This record gives sequence, C-alpha cells and structure tokens, in this order.
Amino acid sequence: MKKILTSLLLASIVAIPLHAIETESHNNRLYFTITECNDLSLVPITLYLENPSIDITAIEMYFTLPEGVNITSIESTTRCATNHEITTGDTPNGYFISIASENIEKFDDTEGAVCTLFCDFSPLADGDYTISTSGVFAVGVADEIITCYTTANQEEQFTKNSVSGIESISLNASNSSLEIYNIQGIRLKEPQKGQINIINGKKVIL
Repeated sequence: MKKILTSLLLASIVAIPLHAIETESHNNRLYFTITECNDLSLVPITLYLENPSIDITAIEMYFTLPEGVNITSIESTTRCATNHEITTGDTPNGYFISIASENIEKFDDTEGAVCTLFCDFSPLADGDYTISTSGVFAVGVADEIITCYTTANQEEQFTKNSVSGIESISLNASNSSLEIYNIQGIRLKEPQKGQINIINGKKVIL
C-alpha cells in the first residue's frame, strides 16, 4: 500500500506542497464482482469504483484466489486516464493489483468499472470456492491534500460445475457493503431512525 502513496508523493512534491491524511468515515467504495461464464478459461472478475465524495487517482488491493487459478489478462476501462498504469504480481499477501497515475490524474466519472481481470478457472475441480480481497486502498487528491481511503475486505463464493461452467455466485452478506438511501434518493452513511431507509433496494423503517 505504501508504494503507491510514496510514488504519488515523489511525483507531486516538485509541483505542489502536499500532506497526507487517512480517513475511515467515507462513502467511497472499491469492490469486485465475478461474472457467470461458460468459458472457464476466461472468467471475468471486474473491479468497480464508487467515488462520489472525492476524486480518486489510484487504487490497489490484494486478491486471494483458489489454488490453481491463473490471471491470463487484465483490461482497463475508459474510466482510466491515458497515463494510468496497471501493476500486478504475486506476493505473500496474495495477487497484487494497482492502478495508478504518476501525474496524479483522476479516474473519469464517479462510478462504474475500472478494470477486468480474466481468469482461468479450468484447472479447478468441481466444488465450492472463495475469492477474497484484503488491503483494499484508494488515494484521492483535493485541495493540495492526499487522502488515503480504506475499504472493507470482501469475499465472494462461487461453485464450479464442469457441465455448465460457473453455476452459481453468491455474496457473503457478512462482508458486503450496505447501500443506504433516503426516499429522496440521497445516499446515507448510516440508516436514519424513524425514517424510511432504502437499504440494498428494500424499504426499511427503523
């Protein structure tokens, strides 16, 4: 995690004086989804970034993949600036992926996919498996301040079936992030007591 922030600081220090802070309370999210696929040699795992409160310039995370799964290719989306670079590699903490810009350019828009990993699941025997992330990290720059955001770790379960490809994918609810809105459609950090809250698409009154 430190190497992205260090490189950003070194790239920026000549141009503007910056200092870094870390925050735990925010509504920026970085998460992944697995797409059902019958071609087990090209299963897409897509990274999504929601950054409504501040421009995000760099992201990184570690993947723990089932033994035998290989990442064959990675494609960035149009949300990445032309000088965003993808850095990957196997580490003791898991498969590392980083998308960063030395020129501190932000990701375009405030939601949507930023890249897709295409994985070869064909060596796996039939059965249930888990993909998880740790060290989920984002960097934002605004008003000459570098802010470091951390996002909750995530787990996704899937079942491999040799006949129909990936038969089912389900989210481990204990690690999922709640999406909370009021009836005006404004996103909330936490449910409001005595009010109608829309939590993950369902109306709830506390």
